[in-house]
Order: sequence, then structure tokens, then C-alpha cells
Amino acid sequence: MTDGRATPAAPGPLEATLRRLAEAAAEHLGGDHVALTARSADDEPERSVTLGAAGAGAPAPSHALELQLRADDAVLAALRVARAAGAPAFTPADRARGAAFAAGAAPAVENALLVEHARLRRRWALAGTEIASALLSGRPADQVLREAAARVAELAGADAVGVLVPEPDDDTTLRITAAVGPTAAELEGVRLPLGETRLHAAHRSGVPLLIDDAATPPPGTRLDEVVDAIARWYGPALFIPLGGPAPLSTLTVMRMRGRPPFDRRVLDLAAAFATQATVAMELARSQERERRLQLQADRDRIARDLHDHVVQRIFATALALDRVGRSLEATAPEVAERIAERVDELDGTIARIRASIFELHGAEDASPDAVRRRLTEIVRSVTEGHGLRPALRVHNEVEDLPPDLVPDVVAVVRELVTNVVRHAAASRLTVTVAIADGVRVVVTDDGCGLPPVTVRSGLANLADRAERRGGRLAVSAAPSGTEIEWAVPLPR
Repeated sequence: MTDGRATPAAPGPLEATLRRLAEAAAEHLGGDHVALTARSADDEPERSVTLGAAGAGAPAPSHALELQLRADDAVLAALRVARAAGAPAFTPADRARGAAFAAGAAPAVENALLVEHARLRRRWALAGTEIASALLSGRPADQVLREAAARVAELAGADAVGVLVPEPDDDTTLRITAAVGPTAAELEGVRLPLGETRLHAAHRSGVPLLIDDAATPPPGTRLDEVVDAIARWYGPALFIPLGGPAPLSTLTVMRMRGRPPFDRRVLDLAAAFATQATVAMELARSQERERRLQLQADRDRIARDLHDHVVQRIFATALALDRVGRSLEATAPEVAERIAERVDELDGTIARIRASIFELHGAEDASPDAVRRRLTEIVRSVTEGHGLRPALRVHNEVEDLPPDLVPDVVAVVRELVTNVVRHAAASRLTVTVAIADGVRVVVTDDGCGLPPVTVRSGLANLADRAERRGGRLAVSAAPSGTEIEWAVPLPR
């Protein structure tokens, strides 16, 4: 298959049955020319077997029998038996035998149609199984869907099949990501506005839909110009959503204008195929989520080990060196300065490790519970073992923080709490985070007030963070304690 059109099917049970019945009709009814035509289960317009030569011109009515093979008032096939012009005409007895033959042959044709339909059902089921296996093996979904489009075109006897997926930023528009058929190259990448179309109804409902004319819009609506330009070449169409009630994609299966409509039975086969593919897509997504969760769990474990062991040891060492350096400022200022430089280097190392921890955590969870957990962990880890009595209060009036604001809030709390631990000689520490139309972080302590310029460089960084977001940093210092407020508005 090169252009998406179904390849001719090999002779099957229906053709074999029709040929045997045609031969029997020629023998028992004495026909020189026999034509037996039946509609096939694989949705071709008809299947026909012809025996003998038609001769010159149409035979006289007395030399031809026109019979219908019926079951439950449905016409299964048409039988025409004709005799040459010089042969005896059909008698009433011949016509009675013909009617009896048609009645006896109808069940055989019906059984052959059922067998053919069962074969077609198996082929659709096999196609669904192959798609499921490909998805669950980890093959890229777009590649699998392209192969699915080609297979559906073959099974449904379609001229073109397109794979349509919603645009990431616009769920009212579908884009053709893959296509099979004579104009596949021109169609791939085309955006189709859904509007009030039957395609829209099928895609949103997740239920396959069969229509007789793709170019005829629902009453009271008009097709978009792009949709109309494509649909005018096609008539019968079948829409197969894949992915459940909120489909990830929809297969559009179409025949050229003038070809017969799809058999209604194909709708059931397509629905079963869609169910198989949907289950496989859900399982594939579950596998992918599980892989991501496992990866994130590994990253969290590494980040936790870095934070709980490496960072805390470096932090404790830096604090110890800082105290030693301060004790030597009066007697050995040069030594104190060198120690201060080493402390700054350790601070830089901690900052780099924390940046790595942040990257390992990936996207921030901005939910109130997640933010509270992170802030609680920061306050606990920074103050642990330093004789401080910390308190954390979080008040939120919004459901989630903007994800890009979470790192700033975390960094502000960490920096301010670290300053209290290292420089304030405080016994009590209170951290208040209020989230409403803005974010307000207030850290108060009962220590000795702000130290000289050394710490103010950290506060300058926090002030820069606030100013970039249209906020401010305010400091209220006294000999008996300090209050620092960092406040920014929430983005609109």
C-alpha cells in the first residue's frame, strides 16, 4: 500500500460461495449466462461472479430469470440467469425452480457474509492488538499512530486517513500530524478549527461517528474555509477518537466523493479498535508516569542526602570557622580575614549544591501543603542544634502560588533564617508567610540586631529579588531584636 487506498482482497469465503452457487444455478436452471452479485462484509460495494458469455444484446424477458436471495426481508444477493436467443424460453416450472433455488441459496450467502464479517472483525482486532503492543513496547506514539492510520485505511477501504491532535495552546483547533493517502504530504501540519462540526462532536465525546458526506455541515452552521477546502474532495467519513472521553487524537477516515458510504457495521469494528487503542494509550501513559515518578524519587533521594548530610556538615563547619574568625578579629586580623574568605567559599559551595538540589527537584509543587512542607523543612534544618526556638506560620488565601515564585519564597526564608542563626545570637525566631493578593514573608528574632555590612550583602540580594517582582524589602532593627519583611505582589 503506497497511497492509503485498500489493496484488493484475496478471494475469500464469499467469492468461493458465489462461484459454487453460480455453477449450481447454471446446471439446475439451464442457464448460458449466470451473474450472482452480493454485497461483501468488508465494505466493498459488491462482489460478483459471472459465468458464460452474455451474447449479443439483452435476451428477451422469456429467456432471463431475475431472482433475489433474501434473508429477514433483506436482499443479500441478486441472481440473473439468462439463455441464448435460440434456446428454449424459461417455463413457469423453471421459474418455480429458480425461486426455490434462490430460497435455498440465501442461507449459504448469509453464512458466507457472516464468515467474511468475522474475518474482518479478526483483522480489526489484530490491528488493535498490534497498536497496543507497539505502544506498550515504548515506541513513539506519533510513529505508532501513523502506522495505525495506514492500517485503518486498508481495513476500511478508505482513500485517506489523518491523525488529528489538539494544539497544546488551543483545544478548539486540531492539527494533522500524520496522514496517508494521495495528498498526505500537503495535509500534514494543517490546522483545522473545530467549530460546530461533526468532527468536533466526535472528538469531544470520544465516540466514533459515521457520516455520509464530510462536506455537508450540520444544519445552521458553515464549514471553516480550511475544512471546506479539504472536505469538498471527500464524501463518506468515519471519525475514530482515541484516548477516552478527552481524546489525545482522532483518526479521520474518508472516501473520495462518489464512492459508496461506509457500512454501518464498520462503526462497531472501529469502536472496538478505538477501545483497544485507548486502553493501550492509557497503559502507556501510566508506564511513562511510573518511570517519571521513579526518576523523581531517585532525584529526591539524592537531593535529600545532599541536603541532610553534605550541606549540613559544610554549614556547621562554616559556622564554626566563622566563630573562630570573629574571635581572632582583635588579636590576629589577617588570620581572621583569611578565615572569613574560606567561610565565603564554603557559602558559595553550599549555594552551588543547593542549586543542584533545586535542579534535581525539577518543577516546583506550588500547592499550599507542598510549600508549607518545604518551609518547615528549611526552618528545621537550618535551626537544628543551635538552641533556637523556631515558629513557622503560613496563612494562604489562594489555592496555589505561581510555580516560578516558589523558589524566591524558599530562598528568602532560607537566607533570613540563616542570618538569624549565624549573626543574631537569638533564642526565639518567628517566620510568618502570608499569601493573599501578594506574598509577605516576615522573620523576627529577639537577638542583638543587625551586624555590620557582611550580612547586608545577603539582604541586598533579597532586595533585588523583591524589586524584580515589583516588591520591597523592609528592615526594622533594634538592640533587642530585628524584623525583616519581604513582600511582592502576585502576578496577574
